[in-house]
Amino acid sequence: MTDQDPVLDKFKGTLLGCAVGDALGAPVEGLPPEVIRQRYGTITDFIDERFSPGMVTDDTQMTVTLAQAIIEMGRFIKGHAAFKFGRWIEDSDKGVKEARGVGMASATACRRLYQGVSPEESGVDSAGCGAAMRVSPLGLRYYRDLETLKRASVEQARITHTDPEAAAGAAAIAFAVARGITGENELDRSSFIQQTADFVSPINEKMADRIRGLSEYLGAGPEDGFAYTGNGGYVMETVPGVLLAFLLSPYDFEKTVTAAVNAGGDADSLGAMAGAVSGAFNGASRIPDRWKAGVEGREYIEILATRLYTLTPAGKPGDRPFI
Repeated sequence: MTDQDPVLDKFKGTLLGCAVGDALGAPVEGLPPEVIRQRYGTITDFIDERFSPGMVTDDTQMTVTLAQAIIEMGRFIKGHAAFKFGRWIEDSDKGVKEARGVGMASATACRRLYQGVSPEESGVDSAGCGAAMRVSPLGLRYYRDLETLKRASVEQARITHTDPEAAAGAAAIAFAVARGITGENELDRSSFIQQTADFVSPINEKMADRIRGLSEYLGAGPEDGFAYTGNGGYVMETVPGVLLAFLLSPYDFEKTVTAAVNAGGDADSLGAMAGAVSGAFNGASRIPDRWKAGVEGREYIEILATRLYTLTPAGKPGDRPFI
């Protein structure tokens, strides 16, 4: 196992991509795109606003927490993931480590967990993107088992978000990450859209239809595309927006992530998910060095990616890296 292993590179790219996109978008979260342009031009590097340059938010923190839960048990177990989410917010409430920028639904559900509420009852009736922004480790762990991937994506979503739209959004991002790991040399964008929509259709047909609608914008620019998807924290906006940002430049990590971040609105979540999906297709080796060098927690994130890799068929001696 070396850094030249293309699948390991994609595992690292997924988690590092999430952190990079999160850190790029965090300083401008909540700003309309026109305000971003007026103040900063185009965001292409970490900036010193809100947090120190390169610092991540709850998007990456919850992604790391989910990855830890999977690694500790060798697979996704809902109860253990719930325990880890609860401990994460409890540590923040006690001042051990800050949960940065956490959304209301995730914070409420995670507090219920550490106060003793069952993960079957902890979730909030929310269609925010909190379940989708953190789901990428499941796309890595189960990239060769799509049925388990779908089930696990829904189960982890319902720990905090019970709305079916939130679960479908999480499944869409997890599926996109899995496709990146197994991906072909040349992505058929129309087929990718249809396959993603079909994957989430049994969970929520409204999300499936929204994803299918992306086909009409493959020749458009990011501005027109985000006019269709929206850029808010509502999962029906963020997940289609992320997928479109990726599809407009599937083999250019920097273009994908900057398009997502400069769309404004929920910029850190857009950046985190776009970075995870693009990182899965392109690998860590194609993330700009200046971003890898400056993002918070790079070494630990790469360790987590490697540990996840060793749990999968690609990481086992004698197995082939692709399906």
